Amino acid sequence: MRITVPVAAACAIAVTLGFSTAGLAASPDKTVVVYDDLENATQASHSLKWSNPYGPGETAIADADHAVSFANGVQRVRAVPFRTGADFSVFDHLKYMEVSNASFPVPAKGSVEFSADMTATTPGTVDGLVQHGTFVLGGAPYQATVLQGQQAGVVLNMVDFCTGQLFDWFLAGSTAFTLIERLPSNVTGNIGNPSCSGATHVGRDKMYTQIIDEVKVGPGTHNVSIRYDAKQNSAEYFLDGKMISKVKNVGIPLDKQHEKYTGIYPSLGAGESLAGQIKSFSIGHGLFSLLDAFPFQHPDAPELSVSIPVGTGNPADAGNARLFGQGADGTWDNFIVTTIDKS
Repeated sequence: MRITVPVAAACAIAVTLGFSTAGLAASPDKTVVVYDDLENATQASHSLKWSNPYGPGETAIADADHAVSFANGVQRVRAVPFRTGADFSVFDHLKYMEVSNASFPVPAKGSVEFSADMTATTPGTVDGLVQHGTFVLGGAPYQATVLQGQQAGVVLNMVDFCTGQLFDWFLAGSTAFTLIERLPSNVTGNIGNPSCSGATHVGRDKMYTQIIDEVKVGPGTHNVSIRYDAKQNSAEYFLDGKMISKVKNVGIPLDKQHEKYTGIYPSLGAGESLAGQIKSFSIGHGLFSLLDAFPFQHPDAPELSVSIPVGTGNPADAGNARLFGQGADGTWDNFIVTTIDKS
C-alpha cells in the first residue's frame, strides 16, 4: 500500500497569542492555529481543509449507518457495523481517514501540538476478546487478546509521512489508548517522493507499532492532544488536560528503551533516533481497527505474517474474523495546532 504525501496548502488561520477566549497565556514564542472549528461546515467547505487519499472506505455506499455528516458544529463519521476489511498488509486498519491539506512545521528548538474534541461509541466490541488467526508460513495457530480500541476506534493522528513517524489517540466506547508507530516505506512511499527530500528507507529494523497506555474513559466529549518536542525528541499525550503518556527518544521502540508499555506489540529491530529528522506533521483523523499481528504482513518478515479471515459481520465470529459486527461512531471538533518556537 503506497500513501502519497498530501500537497500541503496553508489554509489554516494563524492566531497570535493572548486570546483570553482560548484561555491561553500570552507568550512571544507561542502561536495557535485554529485549523478547523467545524462551524457551518459543509462537505464542500470541509474538502478545502481535508483530503481523503485512501478512498471512501466505510462510506462508499452511504446510508444512515455509514456516512459523514456535519451538524451542530461537529463532523460525524458513523460506520455501524464495519463492513470493509482485508486480509492483506495494513488495508484492514483504515476504515475511514482524512488528512489535513496543511502541514505544520516543527521548530528545531520547540514543539508542535495537535488537539481536538472527540466523542466515540463502539458498539459490538467485546470485552477481553481473544483474536485468532493462522501463520501464513507453516499454518501454526495465532492468538492474542485485543483491546476495545483495537476492535474499533475513533482516532486522532499526528503523522510525518516522510519519516513515517506517527502518534495516535484511539478513543473507544469506554477506553482510550495512546499509540506510537514508525510506518515502513512500503506504506508511506517516502522514497523518491519529491516532498520528502533526503528520506531514508524504513524497513524491518526501523519500523515499529506499539500501544503505550490504555485508560478508562466515560461517555461524552473528550479533549485529546499530542505534543512533539523537537529539542527533546519526545512526545506527550494528554487526555482532558492530563498527561497520560510520555515517550522519549522517538524512533527507538519502547521495548528497546526498556520503557514500560502495554506489551502490544514487541519490536523487530533497534529503530533509530529521529532527533532532527522530523520537519513537519499533518493532522489525521478517522475510524480504525487494529486486530491483526505486527508487522501486518510486511514482506521483510514473512515468518510473522498472520492471516485472519475478513468475515461477514456475524457476532458469532468474534475472535475468528476481522468483521464480527463491531463498528464506530465518532465526532471531531476544534482542531487546534499550538506551536512553541524557542529558536
